[in-house]
Order: sequence, then structure tokens, then C-alpha cells
Amino acid sequence: MIAAAPSLLSLTAGHWQRADGLDIAAGAALALYAWAALRVRAWPLRRGACFAAGVATLLVATQSGLDSYDDRLLSVHMVQHLLLLTLAPALLLAGHPLTLALRALPPRYRRGPARMLARTRPFARPWVALAVFWAVVLGTHLRGFYGATLAHPPLHDAEHLAYLLAGLVLFAPLLDADPGARRRLDGLGRLVYVIAASPPMALVGAYLNRATSVVYPSYAAPAHVLGISAVLDERHAGAIMWVGGGLLMIAVGLWSALAAMVREEHRLAAREQRTLASAGRPRP
Repeated sequence: MIAAAPSLLSLTAGHWQRADGLDIAAGAALALYAWAALRVRAWPLRRGACFAAGVATLLVATQSGLDSYDDRLLSVHMVQHLLLLTLAPALLLAGHPLTLALRALPPRYRRGPARMLARTRPFARPWVALAVFWAVVLGTHLRGFYGATLAHPPLHDAEHLAYLLAGLVLFAPLLDADPGARRRLDGLGRLVYVIAASPPMALVGAYLNRATSVVYPSYAAPAHVLGISAVLDERHAGAIMWVGGGLLMIAVGLWSALAAMVREEHRLAAREQRTLASAGRPRP
């Protein structure tokens, strides 16, 4: 019997499967964030909204129909990949949880976490982050590894975790995740960084979109049961990764670059005001 393939909208709204461990972790993260935000005066509401949206995106990617159908339709799996690789990490980091955590701690307890954070900075350098992202995106889409993730659920879960971590590492320099970083990318540097991060998703997407046969054989039978062509679904998956991934990267890059340029303009204006004040000249 051939079943109808569900739409992406119906998959995100329905077919949910509870995962108690993830629910507990998500609830604990939100509770700790809210507690810390209450301890910090005038913590921006938009940051809290971004963090909550990031947690919600993770739950959609791992518990909705996107997860139930990720081993049946490659296009669905690619949407899930994009959420874990790009949208969820960007939203979580836009909430600046590390900055909030350090500010919420009493001063005498900040030194230890600050030292731990300083030890991780060599791994968050832009070229290291790019290398990690490239390796994860390209390596996990090799035919042998991809097939193994569909056959072994623990490996599949590890793949999802790798995507989330790779996304966090990638976006950390863009979204100023490290509150104590001595050097930050300027506006132009952020645009160059985004351009350098885009090729792996474009390569995977273009390869799938242009393929004339099924790249991942595990999807052939499920696609037939759902009444669609596995090759056509594969092409849709490639377009999602190629175009959708590129648009998400561009959006985050432009947002980050614009924010960096605005901060630099404010810093220069403040420096000019201090120079005029010290010279005894009236401010305009």
C-alpha cells in the first residue's frame, strides 16, 4: 500500500515523539537561563527570546516529524540538518549564554569559569572553526558514513550532536560568543568568514541536486512506499542544503557584520567625544 508523503509543515506541527532526556535538558537550560537573567540587571529581552527560540528549534529538529521521517525522506533529513547546523546554534549563541553566566555569578566565583573559557580559545580561532565545520559537513555526507547512521541509531544521535557542536564552533566568532575574547572579527572579516564557511554545504547540495541516480540507497524503498521518486526527493534535498543553507549563512553573516560595524561606529564616536572633552572643547 502506498502512503502519501507528508508536507514539511505537517511534520513540524505533528508526528511528535517525546524524548524525556531532551525535554529535561531543555527545561533545565531554560530555567537556568531565566534564573541568571533575573540576577543580571537590564538583561536584554531579545537575547532571552533568541536563546528560547534556539532551544525550541532543537526540540523541533529532534522530536517532531522531522525526526520521525529523517530516515524515510532525504529532503526531510536535510531540513533537520540545517536546523541543527545553522539555525539552532545561531539562535543559542545570539542569547549570549556565556556572558550571562559569568555576569550572574558572584565575583569571587567567576575566576574559575573564566579560566576554563580561556583554555578553549585556541579551539575557537576562525581557521580552526572553519576546518571543524568543513570536516563535519563533508565527512558525515559520505555515502558509507551516511548509510551507517541510518542503520545504527546511536551513531545517528552522535551525528546530530556533531552538527550542533560544529554549528556552535562555527558561529562563535561571528556572534561574539566569548565575552573575554581579545580579538574579534571586524565587519569585513565576518563577511569573508561566512564566504569561507559556505562551500561545504554548497558542494553537498549541488552534488545531490545534480545526481541522476540514488546516492543513498537506504532512501529508495521508503520513498517508493510514500509514492515519490527517490531521485526527485534527493534533488529537493540538495536544493534545500544548497540554497537554504546558503541563505541562512548569508543572513547570519550580514546580521553579524552589520552589528560589528555599528559597534565600531559607536566606539569611534565615543572616543571622539572623550578627545574633545579632554581638550576642553565644547561637544557638538
